[in-house]
Amino acid sequence: MEKGASVFFFDMDHTLINADCDVTWKYFVVRHGLAPESALQEAERFFEDYNAGCLDEEKFHEFQFREFRGRTVEEMAILAEQHFEEFIRPKVYADAVACIRSAQNRGCPTAILTSTNSTIAGPVAAFLGIPVVLGTRLETTGGRYTGRISGTYGVGQGKVVIASEYAREHGISLADFAYYGDSINDRNILEAVGFPCAVNPSAALRELAGAKGWRILNWK
Repeated sequence: MEKGASVFFFDMDHTLINADCDVTWKYFVVRHGLAPESALQEAERFFEDYNAGCLDEEKFHEFQFREFRGRTVEEMAILAEQHFEEFIRPKVYADAVACIRSAQNRGCPTAILTSTNSTIAGPVAAFLGIPVVLGTRLETTGGRYTGRISGTYGVGQGKVVIASEYAREHGISLADFAYYGDSINDRNILEAVGFPCAVNPSAALRELAGAKGWRILNWK
């Protein structure tokens, strides 16, 4: 772990877990008859666009939050927990758990900062003992999801905005933060923090991390 850092923020997909929850969520809803099988191909295509840094956010949100629209917060919490048990629990990286525990044993705040919506990320954070989930929050009205996001979308520069708000609220600087991420989409937040770490990085992020002298970790 980064000894000079006092705050530890983590990306989730392919950083803490060997999966992308936006993709596995669609496999989950297809398995349980909540979406047609054609959703799987769409999910893979959006995932490829995300990795390439050319995601059409509006179209992705309409697709990704389709199963949320009109359902209650309680219904979706149950489904999110079921998704975690079926698809994610076996894919948590042991090295990620060790890093989290080490930071927490030092008394350092830990949080997940992810583009995946907080409803799906919540069970992952609970399992890992991470008390704070930041990133993409979903809008509700009358206790039901609208299918739209609320506030800043936790991707790209959005992660910097969210982390900066957290830093201001807690009277700290991003220079004190370690951030662990795997994707070239994490470039902005990695450049903004004092202790950037590329975890199991994509080819593009590995190249950037090498050029900038960032620490590169291979978690299992």
